Amino acid sequence: MTLVAGLRAAGYGVPFQPVGGVHGSELAALNGWQAIRDPYGSGQEVYVIPAISPDVAVIHVHEIDELGNARVYGSPFWDHAITRAAKRVLVTAEKLVSTEALSAQPELTLIPAFMVEAAAVVPNGAWPGSMPNAYDIDYPGVESYLKDAPGALEAHLARAPEAQGGAR
Repeated sequence: MTLVAGLRAAGYGVPFQPVGGVHGSELAALNGWQAIRDPYGSGQEVYVIPAISPDVAVIHVHEIDELGNARVYGSPFWDHAITRAAKRVLVTAEKLVSTEALSAQPELTLIPAFMVEAAAVVPNGAWPGSMPNAYDIDYPGVESYLKDAPGALEAHLARAPEAQGGAR
């Protein structure tokens, strides 16, 4: 929640975002977060998380149209917050769809075209991770990526969808 609060602050154009649930942990001290007293008079203190503005956000989505409007099916987790906070947004997508298809339900568009600097269609681009409602995590793929052995990374990359012609 603190990471999302920092991203939201940047996306909203404010220097910080209040967040609950930090009291009693060492997170505030470790990160140098400050607490402020409720300006509306409750007397409660709340920690405020400084704005986090990444230089670049790279997001993998279900669909993108030729203009760059991007759609995620299911929960966008922190994709919404990070795309609003980042200085530049790059998108990879499972598939290209028509603008007309996205226009039928514009409220489902997570990232509007004007925010997208560049895009590429990369089927299975979240591999070895998952793409909700499309494919699950490839646990053996993740495990191969984590191996600390000579040639492990090269072997992992050889199994990647783009090395297999995009299909997996």
